[in-house]
Amino acid sequence: MKAKSLIVLLLAGIWGVGSWWWYTCKVKGFCGTDNTTSAQIAEGTPVTGADINTSANPIDTDGDGIPDTKEAMLGLDPTKEDSDGDGISDFIELARDPQDTDGDGKIDAIDDDDDNDGILTSAENPDPNGDGNVDDALDSNNNQLADYLDPSTTPSTTDTADADKAKAEAEKADADKAKVEAEAEKADADKAKAEAEKADADKAKAEAEKADADKAKAEAEKADADKVTLETDNATQGSDIGPATLTFPTGSANPKLAATTQAYFDKLAAFLKDNSSAKVTIVGHTDSQGDAAKNKVLGLQRAEMLQKILIDIGAPKNRVTASSQGADKPIADNKTEEGRKKNRRVEITPIK
Repeated sequence: MKAKSLIVLLLAGIWGVGSWWWYTCKVKGFCGTDNTTSAQIAEGTPVTGADINTSANPIDTDGDGIPDTKEAMLGLDPTKEDSDGDGISDFIELARDPQDTDGDGKIDAIDDDDDNDGILTSAENPDPNGDGNVDDALDSNNNQLADYLDPSTTPSTTDTADADKAKAEAEKADADKAKVEAEAEKADADKAKAEAEKADADKAKAEAEKADADKAKAEAEKADADKVTLETDNATQGSDIGPATLTFPTGSANPKLAATTQAYFDKLAAFLKDNSSAKVTIVGHTDSQGDAAKNKVLGLQRAEMLQKILIDIGAPKNRVTASSQGADKPIADNKTEEGRKKNRRVEITPIK
């Protein structure tokens, strides 16, 4: 019985020493003689015997529970608790079995896509609440294998829906913006087109009006070519009556009156009727062509013709006188047709 007890105690002692050795050397990595200082690891200088860390005082710069020498040996960053930045500490990833989940030759602690599914481990919510514990890692398909270790999973339906929604909203915003810009451009184009059409229409209208006016003037001039025309624009102003110059066609002594001339005569006759002391003098003039004596007679004939017209429409005979100056008092050059036309005139002067 005593011997059995000794054997049990011995085995218990061996188990305890073995457990301590396994934890200290295999898990914590405090055993061995090839540990280097963090400074030498950072600088890449050779390791000497004097620089070897002892298992009693290993250097752990990032405080992740793994000695710097072991991290350097495995390709980890001794200054970072999470070398690959995937949200899982190096200590947790080294403690996992297997340490290389996807078998790509790169241990999980330095592999930013542990299951090699094309989605970064950090994007698969390995530590949703950020407490450093991956026990609550996202498991979309509830197969008891976290998404970041399960190559068959994709981002959650919610994430996908959110991404699709965001994409759709962005596309709609771009489309709305493009539509607004297109409508603004169309509005500007329509406005420019309308303004151009209006300008063309206004121009065409102005040209048409000018053409009509020119045509009317030409027709009036043609119609008045053989008539006595009134050359004084301000001969009648309101109720007043002023002097007027009438032009005769070449060689004529008894032409008809143009419409404007007839209107002037009507107003002149009314002026004489309304003013008992008023008088009107009519003096005939000619151009220099032809015989001077005959021109004198022609000028008088024209003056007397107008005198008769005025009397016939009601002007008192004794207050309308007619005379002639012939070609003696030209007002323009008789060497030109235009000048001669101006000289073939009759001047009418109302006197109050």
